[in-house]
Amino acid sequence: MNKPRFTETQGRYLAFLHAYTSVHGHAPSEAEMQKHFQVSAPSVHRMVVTLEQRGLITREPGMARSIRVLVPTAELPPLEGAKSGARERRAANSAEDPQDRAAVVEQTGREVVKVILARALDLGIDDADSLPLIAAAAGAIEKMLRAAGTAPRGARLVRERVLHAAEEEYVRLCSKHDEEGDPAEDAARFRELLEPDDGRG
Repeated sequence: MNKPRFTETQGRYLAFLHAYTSVHGHAPSEAEMQKHFQVSAPSVHRMVVTLEQRGLITREPGMARSIRVLVPTAELPPLEGAKSGARERRAANSAEDPQDRAAVVEQTGREVVKVILARALDLGIDDADSLPLIAAAAGAIEKMLRAAGTAPRGARLVRERVLHAAEEEYVRLCSKHDEEGDPAEDAARFRELLEPDDGRG
């Protein structure tokens, strides 16, 4: 069995960093992480240093809010807090918390596009017909988040992450059914068929 890349606690920090950045377009401050996890400032700083040393994040020296998560989105755990009490309070207020809302919507979107791809393959639907559905689903997610109050950049980042997850799943399914295929060509085909309909100019 392969050793996990990060511990459970490190995974919670990575999920929070990812979700916060998706919503706000920049990383949280250490003070915001301290508030979210209800821990001391030194604990947060040690965690950030540890994540960087393990190659799980990167940050620009001397630049605030420059943390970038290096772990693929698909490997991140669901967003949650450090303590059950904090999770329960956030769950009670999730309808008012743009960060939690965006994380939930993104996770749902990732699962939806995977289902669309799998069903299209099972039914023999051509990629040229099925991939526009992926673009439409991602576009609807962006619109929904904007309507719910998420900043435009944050909503756009969530859409892009959903599309990225869809691309990874598409390449995986292609490789599964054609072991001699070229993943790079599969990814290029995905983008080529998606591009006219994904709302980007």
